[in-house]
Amino acid sequence: MKQDTTKEKKEVVAPRPDTSDLSKEIERSVERQPDESVKTVRVFGDCYRCNWWVHEKHPRQFWLASGKIIKSRFLRATKTNDGLLVEELRNEAKR
Repeated sequence: MKQDTTKEKKEVVAPRPDTSDLSKEIERSVERQPDESVKTVRVFGDCYRCNWWVHEKHPRQFWLASGKIIKSRFLRATKTNDGLLVEELRNEAKR
């Protein structure tokens, strides 16, 4: 009878970070002016694109949303025990 000399491999799995979409929480937490609205979308993982919109003041059809983006930022957002942590991502590469 042959002995099995293969060792059983144990897989180590790190706990997975919270993967819930925090877009709505970010929209509620970022600073804005009274005439601005904020739209945030998840790009991947904990990275988000946040746009600040100002709606145009001239009359338009009710079904036509018009306006312009006045500010746009890439953000990293994570949930902590103290609440939502939002950091701006900046490109630090030298040109």
